[in-house]
Amino acid sequence: MSKTAVITKQQLEHLALQGMSFADDHVGDTFSIKDVSERLGISYSYFYHNFADYMGEPFWHYVKRHRLELSAGLLRHSGHSIGIISDLCGYATTAAFSKAFKQHFKESPKEFRRIAELPNEKRTIQIIETITTTAGADIFGNFFRYDRGERVQLPDSVLYYSLLSRGQNPIGEMIAKMNQYHNAFNKILGQIEISTAKIITGTLDSVPVTDYEKISIYAGLSIPLHAAAAHQFMDNNYGYLMRKRIPGGTYLRLPVPMDFATAGIPMYNFINQNCKEGNFKMSGNHFFMVLNGTTACEIYIPLLRKHY
Repeated sequence: MSKTAVITKQQLEHLALQGMSFADDHVGDTFSIKDVSERLGISYSYFYHNFADYMGEPFWHYVKRHRLELSAGLLRHSGHSIGIISDLCGYATTAAFSKAFKQHFKESPKEFRRIAELPNEKRTIQIIETITTTAGADIFGNFFRYDRGERVQLPDSVLYYSLLSRGQNPIGEMIAKMNQYHNAFNKILGQIEISTAKIITGTLDSVPVTDYEKISIYAGLSIPLHAAAAHQFMDNNYGYLMRKRIPGGTYLRLPVPMDFATAGIPMYNFINQNCKEGNFKMSGNHFFMVLNGTTACEIYIPLLRKHY
């Protein structure tokens, strides 16, 4: 795309979101704004200004914030050392990571790990509870039990996705748009005919570290990496979708007889409680829900090997 080409507002939005998607998929990698702009086929300056205009913050500010928020989620729920977390989140040294982390969160990584309730935690949970249920409490605790979970092996996969939310009310937008997107991805699922592909939803961010208003929730199709023909089909027909690598490995699978919105708060409480009790530790922030119609879903939580 040339710098002088006239493009629509929708295309400008798409370029910004593709830049955000690239940053999310390369959290642990070294890259520059020029790398991203060249991948998108536009100039450095054009991408820089367009991203800031649409996203409300400069690209590199988003990259830094996103990496640090994901690292905070790993400090919260993973069993990784601070050194490993710094590497996973793109920092060359633990010292550089610790300095950046303390500047952002006003606590060192070690001090942050000891916090019983995060600053955003109570607020985020209260907002979501207000939107998704009038009960105000986890009335589904009987389904969210560790002994109901099953350890399963998942292959490395690629997620083809669209964002349901980018604004002030992510959960509200997710609820309003999910049926439309589920139907669209269900049609694609029928076209590729891969039995192990899944329609999933989750967030690019670390809940509840990320401010509620900045959470990016997705819906998409997860396809095993080894399904080469399916990926070629997606490249040829759905190149506009964003992409994210999802690591394989051991996951805790927990089926629950409720819709995705109802399951959200008890799912987080389940993860948080079991991590605190030491029943498991997560290998990353990439837990997600598989959508099985309107009244059932499956929760998948990536497990850290040494805590099996």
